[in-house]
Amino acid sequence: MTLSRNLLLAFLEGKLSEEESLEVQVYLSEHMEDPMVRELLDEQFDNGRTEADPSAERALSSVRKRLGIDSQRRRIYWLAAAVAALLLAIPASLHIGYNLHKDPAPVAWNELTVPISQTREVTLPDGTRLTLNAGSRVTWPSSFASEKREIFLDGEVLAHVAKDPEHPFIIHSGNADICVHGTTFNLKSYRDATLLEVVLMEGSVSLVIPEGKDRREVRLTPGDIAQFDHQAGSVALGKIATDGFKTFADNRSFSFINIPLKDIAADLERSFGTPVVVSDSKIASKRFLAFFTNGENLDEILKLLSQNGNLRIVKSDGTVYIYGK
Repeated sequence: MTLSRNLLLAFLEGKLSEEESLEVQVYLSEHMEDPMVRELLDEQFDNGRTEADPSAERALSSVRKRLGIDSQRRRIYWLAAAVAALLLAIPASLHIGYNLHKDPAPVAWNELTVPISQTREVTLPDGTRLTLNAGSRVTWPSSFASEKREIFLDGEVLAHVAKDPEHPFIIHSGNADICVHGTTFNLKSYRDATLLEVVLMEGSVSLVIPEGKDRREVRLTPGDIAQFDHQAGSVALGKIATDGFKTFADNRSFSFINIPLKDIAADLERSFGTPVVVSDSKIASKRFLAFFTNGENLDEILKLLSQNGNLRIVKSDGTVYIYGK
């Protein structure tokens, strides 16, 4: 699609259909650094600006910097509540107005970023329970006031979603959406990873991903594992034994199912807080099948990976370097 001034204005005023709004949201999240997009947003913010108190001005400074907007000009951004690229840049509990209806209503959005080598638990307003892995970031509203329960994720989450057939639960992550129908599943979707991975334990979920100019829906049933390759645009489906499958929440377990070495290195770095660098580009995309479910430490995991993958591990100044033999 091409974002025009009229299309953006219609989106901000809530005049688009759900499908059209989603398309605009996805486009904004993928093109936030585009000068043309920044110019259009800047223009709309100018038209709707109002005086901000000092605390709100400071809270929005990070958004202005990201969009390249003059820090001397005071603004409050009136956006549709589901613009992920902006919400992820706004501090927790900042109130944002949005024009989905004729009478704007304030929405409080909360954001949590999990430190390296730690995990966090969050209970959402509907009773949904999230366990977040290291380096994850989640944004959610203080209440689910619309027909859909929508949150935004960059990272890994073990989710126990509260059942509510009348209000679908949707996780937006990058260019993919996970539509949940009351269930338990593990979603790994880090921004810098090759793969997005969904493992379904109970219930039903739909993975909605881009396919050319359209969107493709992949429906999962218990025991399914789906891996979406961002670069190739392909989806691989498989089966696991849910009774024996362990997630990161189980004693910091690791399940690497056909995962590229560079993604494994990133997972280990986030979990243990030690830089792990794949120094040989020839092996960065090499895939592994490995499970570590007994509380293994970093050294033990690296030793087993090197033995099974014909790798060479070198430690220097607190950093782990991985080479091919």
